Amino acid sequence: MEKKNRKTLILSVIICLLPMLLGVILYNKLPEQMPIHFTINDVPNNYAHKNFALFGIPLIMAIVQAICLISVNMKLNKLKNEEKPKILKIMEWFIPVVTVSIYVIMIEVPLGSTVYVGKSVCLILGILFMIIGNYIPKMSYEMGRTTFHPMPKSEKSFRKMSKIMGYSFIIMGIVLLTMIIWI
Repeated sequence: MEKKNRKTLILSVIICLLPMLLGVILYNKLPEQMPIHFTINDVPNNYAHKNFALFGIPLIMAIVQAICLISVNMKLNKLKNEEKPKILKIMEWFIPVVTVSIYVIMIEVPLGSTVYVGKSVCLILGILFMIIGNYIPKMSYEMGRTTFHPMPKSEKSFRKMSKIMGYSFIIMGIVLLTMIIWI
């Protein structure tokens, strides 16, 4: 793994683990059972023990982040002298951003803060989907060959597929952002 990729791996894993400091600070103020899942009406419908919610979830997300980055970098090593596509640079930070955002929401709700969970999630995912949708069509055919299985046989069909995927992500992002109005 290159030095730059190693730095990104370490920094992104640290960011996934960083919310645990907030959990340590607020530990005594939080209930033993913490909400970890909500209905569409922002009502908690699944709970976990405080220790798992505060420390287990960020740890799991940090491990998932590490596995994803290591596996992506292994695939990237197959590319010949090609710069890492912007979409992968963005995707490297998807898990840390979601982890921190969801963790803050998960802590705010038991503390009595009025957090609109559905709206927050739709906002975060809507923006991320639109950003990803913007960059999918800009991937090179060579990059696509190392990431998509099964891969279209021709560059023309790859371009068509990536354009459709890009539009689909942007449309889904817009749908998620407009859902904020109705939730």
